[in-house]
Amino acid sequence: MHTFKSLKKPPLSQEVERQLRESIIKGIFKLDEKLPSERELVEQFQVSRVTIREALKNLIRSGLIKTKRGKNAGTYICKPNADAIADNFLNLVRLGHITFNHLIDARIFIEPDTAKMVAVKRTEKDIISLTSMLDKAAKLTETSLLEARLLNVRFHCKISEILDNPIISFTTNSITHAYSKIIIEKTSQHVGRDGILELIRQHREILKAISDKDGDRAYEKTMQHLENTRLIYEGIVNKV
Repeated sequence: MHTFKSLKKPPLSQEVERQLRESIIKGIFKLDEKLPSERELVEQFQVSRVTIREALKNLIRSGLIKTKRGKNAGTYICKPNADAIADNFLNLVRLGHITFNHLIDARIFIEPDTAKMVAVKRTEKDIISLTSMLDKAAKLTETSLLEARLLNVRFHCKISEILDNPIISFTTNSITHAYSKIIIEKTSQHVGRDGILELIRQHREILKAISDKDGDRAYEKTMQHLENTRLIYEGIVNKV
C-alpha cells in the first residue's frame, strides 16, 4: 500500500495537495479508486484533519477527485472534466468581467469551425443522438421552458464532443455553462415557447448540414444561428 511522507513545513495543505496530485498523475491511484480515509491521511501526513480537508477540497475543485455518500462513501479518483473551467467562467461572468457579447464572440470564434469539422467526422449514431436531443428539447417546451432551453443549448456541447478533442469540448462546455446559468436565467421572462422552438429549428438546420456532410453549410448555419442569438438576447440582457 502506498504511504505518504509526514510533513513538517507549512503551508501544509498545499504540500498535502501536491503529494496527492502527484500520486494521481503518476497513476499510483487509478481512475475510480478510493483514496485513503481522512483518518488514514492524517496519520500518514502527520497533519490535522482540517489540513487534509483543505487539500482535498482543492483537488475536488481541480476535478481530480470527487466525494461519494452512502454505502460506498469516500473520496474517489475521477476523470477530469470541464467543471473547474466552467466554474471559473461563471465566476468571471458574475463579477462582471465577462459580458454577454464576450460569450457570443467566443462562441462565434469556436463553434462554426467545430460544426464544419464535425460534418466530416460524424457517424450515424451521432446524428441519431443529436436528433433525439432536439426532439426532447421540443417536447419539453410543453412542460418546462427552462429545461427545454438548458437541453437545447447543450446541442452545441454535444457537437463539440464528436471531435473527441478535450480542449475544444472543455472550452465549449465551459462557455455554454456560463451562458446557460446567466443568460437563460436573465431572459426567462422574455423568451416564450415560440422563441425556443425557433432556436431549436435553427439547430435542426445545423444538424441537417452536418448529416449531409456539408461542412461549409454547417459553418454558415452555425454562424447565422449565433448572430441571430445575439440579436434576440442582446437587447434583453442589456435592460435587465
